Amino acid sequence: MKCEICKEKDAETAITVKKDGADEELYVCRECARKESVRRQKKSQRTKKASGQPPGVTLSVSRVGDDGEPPPPIVEAIMNAMSDFVSDLDKLSKKDGAAGGKSAGEKEKPDLAAFPLSRIPEEFRIGDMIHLEGLHLVGELDATKRAFEAMKVELAGIEADGLRDVGHVYRIRYTGAPERAKRIVKDLVAQERNARQRLKSELPRVFGDSLCRALAVLKNCRLLSPAEQYDLLSPIRIAAREGYLDGLTLVEVRALADGIDLSSREDDLSDDDRDRIDAARADEMNRRFEDVVLSERGEGMFL
Repeated sequence: MKCEICKEKDAETAITVKKDGADEELYVCRECARKESVRRQKKSQRTKKASGQPPGVTLSVSRVGDDGEPPPPIVEAIMNAMSDFVSDLDKLSKKDGAAGGKSAGEKEKPDLAAFPLSRIPEEFRIGDMIHLEGLHLVGELDATKRAFEAMKVELAGIEADGLRDVGHVYRIRYTGAPERAKRIVKDLVAQERNARQRLKSELPRVFGDSLCRALAVLKNCRLLSPAEQYDLLSPIRIAAREGYLDGLTLVEVRALADGIDLSSREDDLSDDDRDRIDAARADEMNRRFEDVVLSERGEGMFL
């Protein structure tokens, strides 16, 4: 049987299309099935009227979750990994007090050493920073940061264009023995891995919400700052790795992110010049993401 759309290739799968307001099943080839999927998704994400076509449908996705529902508690392994470190700090503080040293409030902040992240799995790393998008989306990132502060370990995020923690990527700085830092970073990676697994198994709509919002903005924005662009690519990076997108590879996401200048140097420009540059950046992303849609696997997960 030949494809009922192109009439050339052999039919390999069945799809459902709207015809005169009613669902109709067609047997089509793989390529026509893919094109129909792209056409349908592009229509659902359109905010502008296409020439000669009826108005498109504006994509509107909202985060789910009961109001007031607390985020899942941070796993105690992180605190346990550093409990002896906190105990050592307490002992040192008491010792200094007995010797007539400065009080804790009077002491200078200890020097922090940079923890090298080159050995953690690549999927959780962007350059010399750890990528914690999963913990952010499941609601555990703030608790993790507070736990780190209590243990004198710093998660140093990026601040640019007036935004904090851009892209949810962090450098790690620590005091104390390197072995202690290794244990806590190992626990942190495990928690990020668990968070991403939860997004797939328990909270697919939460991740789908973040991903589809990012795609909708990149397809339709009129102004786009460097920091916002970098932040929007954060969930897209995970989606590309998981095979949830057609029209964009993980290598291409990395190239886009690597080309973003987060130095905030555009802050010194006039408002008109900054708007002109932001508009050009938005137009470029509109073109680049026009044909980026959920893959068949992504549709099965999020639609």
